[in-house]
Amino acid sequence: MDFILIGGMAAILHGSARVTFDVDVVYARTRDNIERLTTALAPHRPYLRNAPPGLPFAWDTKTIRNGLNFTLTTDLGDIDLLG
Repeated sequence: MDFILIGGMAAILHGSARVTFDVDVVYARTRDNIERLTTALAPHRPYLRNAPPGLPFAWDTKTIRNGLNFTLTTDLGDIDLLG
């Protein structure tokens, strides 16, 4: 998967003492990469952060291609995807 880790988590990896509770990722918008991203996160039940429970949301390649930036909650924690 082609991506760049940014934000607080990237700062921590570079030695910052700043605490962060989400992962911020800039991802490549190629068809293959979007498919890999969909497959990688699907088992972790991505859902739109702060969306009402039960709001229909399909985590699939079509959704990602039609969108750009996603603030998600997952079983791994919060992830911000920036296209």
